[in-house]
Amino acid sequence: MVDLNNKISIFVDKELKTLGDKEFARSRNRLISEKVISYGVETQEIRKVARKYFNQFRERKTKRVCLETVKELMSTKVFEDQMVGIFFLELFLKTGGKISISEIKKLITEYVDNWATCDTISSEVVAKILKRSPEKIEVLYTWVKSRNIWLKRVALVTTVKLKNKIENWQEVASQILSFSEKEKEPIIKKAVHWLEKELF
Repeated sequence: MVDLNNKISIFVDKELKTLGDKEFARSRNRLISEKVISYGVETQEIRKVARKYFNQFRERKTKRVCLETVKELMSTKVFEDQMVGIFFLELFLKTGGKISISEIKKLITEYVDNWATCDTISSEVVAKILKRSPEKIEVLYTWVKSRNIWLKRVALVTTVKLKNKIENWQEVASQILSFSEKEKEPIIKKAVHWLEKELF
């Protein structure tokens, strides 16, 4: 059992380090980016670690504690820590917790720095919030026009992930694509092509 007087993020990081595989870390870096710090833990194992520690601080699972822990994990810039942070958000939502879009936006702009964590927060957090509150979908129109490339990509990937989950998906997808016609950034263009494939 974790000593709750200490930070959950420290225990998470220690466990992830012990599970790491250097060869897998190198192959992940080739796939995502050489700049990404990775211990080399597979995603299914990262999920297990997230569930384990999320459950261990269930009695203190307030939004404030959850967000503090997520920020601590994501600020390390270690891929696995960041993914646990995202999975904590997903678990918090799944257990009835509420997080605002503006709080998620802040996490994205401050901590997301690669396409893999970007796509994970899109599918596991943003898409689930918007599925639950489709009246907030217009936030994607703002994000896709942002100067922040990760907010742009989140808007596109979230739209892909909302297919068959919201009533006016085709209209939303068409609108998002209309804002992305002249996009030149490769990481965004790939997401644009992904959404085009889903729409056409």
